[in-house]
Amino acid sequence: MIKKLRKRFILLALAVVATVILVIVAGIDVANYVNMKNNADDTISFLETDSAAPPAPPQGEPPQGSGQEGDRFGMKPRDLPGETAFSARYFTVETDAEGRVLSADLDRIAFVSQSDVASFVASATGTSGFVGNYRYQVKTTETGKHYIFLDCEKEIDATRAFILSGAVITAVGLAAIAILIIVLSRSVLAPVEESYQKQKRFITDAGHELKTPLTVIGANAELLEMEIGEDNEWLTSIKGQVQKLGKLTKELVYLSRMDEADAPIAKAPFALAAALEECADGFKETALVAGKRITLDLAPLRVNANEEMIRRAANLLLDNAVKYAEGEEIRLTLRKEGKRAILEESNAASLPKGSHPELFERFYRPDASRNGETGGHGIGLSVVKAIAEAHGGEAACLSDGAIVTFRLTLPLA
Repeated sequence: MIKKLRKRFILLALAVVATVILVIVAGIDVANYVNMKNNADDTISFLETDSAAPPAPPQGEPPQGSGQEGDRFGMKPRDLPGETAFSARYFTVETDAEGRVLSADLDRIAFVSQSDVASFVASATGTSGFVGNYRYQVKTTETGKHYIFLDCEKEIDATRAFILSGAVITAVGLAAIAILIIVLSRSVLAPVEESYQKQKRFITDAGHELKTPLTVIGANAELLEMEIGEDNEWLTSIKGQVQKLGKLTKELVYLSRMDEADAPIAKAPFALAAALEECADGFKETALVAGKRITLDLAPLRVNANEEMIRRAANLLLDNAVKYAEGEEIRLTLRKEGKRAILEESNAASLPKGSHPELFERFYRPDASRNGETGGHGIGLSVVKAIAEAHGGEAACLSDGAIVTFRLTLPLA
């Protein structure tokens, strides 16, 4: 139990931390990419103003209010480093209305030839975007379209390197955080583990301590019964309560031992259908007395499990059905689903539609049965769930509003 709790704590903490870090890193990467793209668009906009060539050196003193000396009389492009636009490598293309290339200016680019221009234009499908390492913008003119392609290879490489560095740093950071969480989780959950261990010891010790007085009470009741007869309703009530407490104590101790067991349970292949038939035979007479009947639909399957524990789970399901079924039929089925055996017990019950995991909680009973008239005490289904999970399977309860089905999954042999 504590191991499962610790594992869930580690996974949850890692998931939360990883989500926060990944969101932050992804936000930084997106912001960096958007900034690179916006800078490219600002550069293209500046180039479109016919100011791409650096202005001539100023003569005389710069006018007042023009900025610091060397600002080239306000020719520095806004929101861009001083030499970025002037050092830009780009080319422009003019096309007609049908997209045929009319002219191309390649004076400020070295690694694009006239034969490459058509493929660039064909790839530029929107008004702006990227073609390889080139950022482009398209404007409609009177004769067709005007394209400008800006070389952004250096900026794109820098962005990719930034993203890659961020991914590596994030992975290393998450690994370090995971190690810290794993190391510290033991001390974080130490109070919970201590409390849980005390609770298990209390249940086990209390169970053993209760056995002696219950045995004495039962023996004394039988002696009194021999003296005053079997028809005394008080003795009958005492014996019934002793049996009920004895069964409750055994199941509590059984659950506690299953929780404490660290070693894997002993498993072996066996014929599950034959075992289920024997369990059903043991309840047929009790079911008839209660006005119910047990029907079987069992596929001949073998499972790799602890036979004693599986029989116990089947007996508990049948006992629960005999006590609480609202209809006459109690149906026990066994079928194959993939590599697992599916054991289902179905009976009529007025439960809302859907799944009902609360029925497997300890001491839980539906309101209609809380008076204890049926003799149940809400532990049996908890034992069923513990047995299923000990075998690496699951226990579930499903209702369609009229029929309730308890389902166990077990590994096939």
